[in-house]
Amino acid sequence: MKRGGLQNYIIRRLIYAFLIAFGVVTITFILLRIGPSSPADKYLANISARTQNPARVIEAVEARYGLDKPVIQQYFDYLVNLARGDWGWSFSTSLPVIELIRRHWIYSFQLILLSMLFASSLGILIGIYSAVKQYTRTDYIATFFSFIGISIPNFWLGIMLILVFSVQLGWFKTYYDTGLPMFSLANLKALILPVITLGTGMMAGYTRYARSSTLDNLRKDFVKTARAKGLPERVVIGKHVFRNAILPIITIIMFDLAGVVFGGAYLTEIIFGIPGLGRVSFNAIFANDYPVVITITLIGAMVVLLTNLTTDIVYTWLDPRIRYD
Repeated sequence: MKRGGLQNYIIRRLIYAFLIAFGVVTITFILLRIGPSSPADKYLANISARTQNPARVIEAVEARYGLDKPVIQQYFDYLVNLARGDWGWSFSTSLPVIELIRRHWIYSFQLILLSMLFASSLGILIGIYSAVKQYTRTDYIATFFSFIGISIPNFWLGIMLILVFSVQLGWFKTYYDTGLPMFSLANLKALILPVITLGTGMMAGYTRYARSSTLDNLRKDFVKTARAKGLPERVVIGKHVFRNAILPIITIIMFDLAGVVFGGAYLTEIIFGIPGLGRVSFNAIFANDYPVVITITLIGAMVVLLTNLTTDIVYTWLDPRIRYD
């Protein structure tokens, strides 16, 4: 692929990403503002119970955060501040949103990274081995468990793992200790059940895709030619089949990488008490904490857009026949 063509394609995609991010911010802002209650109502719930004039206190808080202005003015003020790098203040924690994100994003990243490594490595290896051993007992067992893994909801699996391995057997803690280093042995052990919870469904899907893609490539002429030349089977599979079979799997992995940010990872964090962006977002939604919800939604949208762009670029490296004009 010509270098200029790839650069132009990346520039176009970045422009599209900016427009989509603008749309996400706008839609999220409008949906949050049409709610019946104000963040000040929940933010000052305890204070209102102790003060003689709670209405005046609520008005003062709304004036402090600009919530007393017309919605359209709040929207433009937010866009201007966002362009300046000011993500606003959290109503529920009285912290800058950027500081709140800085404190918690690493826990979500750790969970997602370990889950993706667990799911992709095992799923691809099992899928390829199952395809090579097609219609054997190994293939049937792998297919059976992959269907089970796809069918089990993450939240149910997580609860069952806690009941069995934490409550009954006592092998794992039911909480994440933020007082210890992130990659300490205790916290890594505490992440085993969350990683299994989040990664099982993805691993089962990768197994099915890897098996299907490998079988499709094993039937092609270039594999027959490689075998006719007397190449060892491990070279045929590892060098010729794997490189072609991995392309559709990359699409699925990158799609999951973007999807788990707002899907299973957030729910898993809530179930296992991991202090990541999932718990922050969950608390912010129930507190009507507009700046936090908008920021996390925007981060999720940008992750989706950037992972899609990265997928397209990786495609050109794996398969030089692909062109983006």
